[in-house]
Amino acid sequence: GGVVTFDSDNMSQDPSIDPPVSIAVNDSEQTADELPVTINEGEDEPHDEDTSAEDELDGLHEDSGRVAKPAVAAEEDGYDTDLEIEEEKEDFDASGRKVYLEQCEALRIVPVSFFLRNMQQQEIDLKHHGIGPKGAKAIAVALVSNTNVLQLNLSDNGLDSDGGIAVANMLKENCYISHLDVSFNKLGLRGGLAMAETLQTNMNITHCTLSGNGLSDKTAEQFAEGLKVNYKLRELDLSHNKLSEPAGTALGPAIAENEGLHRLDLSWNHFRGRGAIDIAMGLKANQVLKTLNLSYNGFGNSGVLAIADALKINSTLLELDISNNRITAEGAALLAKALEVNDTLKVLRIGRNPITTAGVSAIIAALVKNGNSSIEELSFTDITISEDIAKMIEELKQTRPELRITHGGLGAVTKAKPRQDPMIVLKQYIEDRNLRLVDFFNQVDKDKSLSVSPEEFRKGLQNAKIPLKDWEITQLIARLDANDDGEIDFSELVEGAQNAKEDLREQKRQEDRSASARQSVLAGQA
Repeated sequence: GGVVTFDSDNMSQDPSIDPPVSIAVNDSEQTADELPVTINEGEDEPHDEDTSAEDELDGLHEDSGRVAKPAVAAEEDGYDTDLEIEEEKEDFDASGRKVYLEQCEALRIVPVSFFLRNMQQQEIDLKHHGIGPKGAKAIAVALVSNTNVLQLNLSDNGLDSDGGIAVANMLKENCYISHLDVSFNKLGLRGGLAMAETLQTNMNITHCTLSGNGLSDKTAEQFAEGLKVNYKLRELDLSHNKLSEPAGTALGPAIAENEGLHRLDLSWNHFRGRGAIDIAMGLKANQVLKTLNLSYNGFGNSGVLAIADALKINSTLLELDISNNRITAEGAALLAKALEVNDTLKVLRIGRNPITTAGVSAIIAALVKNGNSSIEELSFTDITISEDIAKMIEELKQTRPELRITHGGLGAVTKAKPRQDPMIVLKQYIEDRNLRLVDFFNQVDKDKSLSVSPEEFRKGLQNAKIPLKDWEITQLIARLDANDDGEIDFSELVEGAQNAKEDLREQKRQEDRSASARQSVLAGQA
C-alpha cells in the first residue's frame, strides 16, 4: 500500500548518479539502501543484464547492499535441506562371509570353498574337510552373527581342544544353531569342558553329538550339570569316549533330574560297577527319555539287575540297547522278570552277550506271559538258539505277527561256552608266545610307521591265525580305532590292552560274586 516518488531535482543535476528512491510505507519514507529486502520464493528478483545466475545465487548468501540474506536462513548459518547427501550404509552381512574371509587372511589359512558356498543355507555338512583348529576359529567367528545356519556338522576335522573351544565360544553368542556335530575331533579335556559349559547356557541346541573325542571322567561333572539345567536338549551322543565308573556316578543323578532329553547314547565307553548302577537308577527316576544306548560297556549282571528294577517303574523308555555288556543267563533271567510287567518298551537289543539259550528262553517266556507287552523288536544278535526256543518264537509270532526277533541261528542244545572279549583273546595269544605288544604290532606294521590301516590289522590277525570270528575282528578294530580316523596306532593298541585287562578283572569279580550267591542259595535250601 506504499507510494513510490522520485526526486526530480537530484536526477537532473548528475545523470551518472542513480537517483535515490523514496518509498513511502504507512506514511513514512526510507531509502532503498536503508530498507531490508525480503525475497519471496517464486518471485523474480530484478537484476542487471550482465549479472549471471551463479552470481545471483551467491548473492543470496552474502550480506551486501544489493541483495540481503533470506529471512529464514538468517537465524543460523547451517541448516537442513532436501539437497543434503545421506551417508551410504553397508548392508548387514547375515552370513558372515566378509568376516570369514578377513579371519582366514589374518590366520593365513585357505578359506573352505564349500563353507563359502553354503553360508546362506540352513544346513552345512563340513565333515572330513580337514579344517583344523585355525579353520575352526575362522568359521566360529563368522558364525557368531550368522542367522542362516541351523544345522552344523564339523565331524572328523581335527579341531583339537583349541578348535572345540572356539566353536563353544561361538555358541555362547549364536542363537540359531540347533543341531551340532563335532564328533571325532579329539577335543580332549579342555574342549570337552568348553562344550559341556556351553550346554549349560545355550538353550537353542536340541541335538548335540560329541562322540569319539577322548572325553574323560573329568568332564562328566560339567556334562551332568548341563543335563540338570538344560531342558531344551533332545539328543546327546557321548559314545566312543573314555567315560568310566566315576562318570556314571556323576551322570546318573543328572539323568534322573533331566526333563527334556529324548535320546542318550553312552555306548562304547567303560561304564561298570557302581557307575553302571547309578546310570540305571537315573533311568528309574527319569520320565522323558525314549531311547537309551548302553551297548559295549561293562554293566554285567549287577548293572542289568539295576536296569531291570528301572524297567519295572519307568513308563517312557521305548528303546534300550544293552548289547555286549557281559550279561550272562542269570542276568537275562533278572531282566525277564521286568519284561513280565513292563508294557511300554518297544525295542530291546541284548545281542553279543553270553546269555546262552537259557537266557533267550527266559526272555521269550516273559513276553508270552505279558499280554500287555509293547515289544516290537527283539535282538539276540550272534546268540544261537535251540529248536525248542525256535518253536516258542513261532508260537509267539502267531499271536503277535508284528514282532521281529533276530538271533544267531539254531545251535546245539548244550550250553555254549561264552566267547571272550576279542582284545583279551589277542592279549592271551601274545602272552602265550612270549611276545611283547610292540613285537606283535611290528609284525603287522610292515612300513614301521607305528600306524596301520584296518585292512592291514585284519590281515595281520588272520595271518597269525588268532581264533577270532570275522565279526569279532570288526568289533576289535572299531574299539581300537575310537577316533574313526581310519588308522590304528600303537598307542591305541596299548590303551585297548589296558582296558581289556581291567575288564578281565571285573569279570573275575562278577564270577566270584555269582558263585558266592549260588552257595548262599544252596545253603539256605539245605
